[in-house]
Amino acid sequence: MDTRLREFAERLVAVADRIVDPLRTDDDLENFTLAIPEAHTTTIDGDTGWAERPPATVACPDCDGEIYHHRPFNTLECVDCRYESPHEAFPDLELLHLSCPKCGTRMEHGRRHPGSVEVPEWATCHNCRYHWEFAHSY
Repeated sequence: MDTRLREFAERLVAVADRIVDPLRTDDDLENFTLAIPEAHTTTIDGDTGWAERPPATVACPDCDGEIYHHRPFNTLECVDCRYESPHEAFPDLELLHLSCPKCGTRMEHGRRHPGSVEVPEWATCHNCRYHWEFAHSY
């Protein structure tokens, strides 16, 4: 009877190893994830808070120009028509896009609370997987 019990235990361990083996970490894989590719949202690098907001490009309200707004607390200045406004006017301007601070690609961005927050609350770069989040208490 001990032989049968030992064989059963060995088979059970072998089956468990086959089930667990794909879930073991592989030191050669960088940024390993078990997410399926179609639903892959894992980011590699990122920042949080309005002070770390990615560079923005907004439409100038006085001309057809674009205003590049590198840092969120800089003055908004149009080089085409000399429009100038304090940074507090940012929510009133049309946001054209955010640029990834790591690779320069245009980022997908959005708001989770459109009725409460007037500025983008998140932005993701699909090129380098950088992600930014607006810090708030919601």
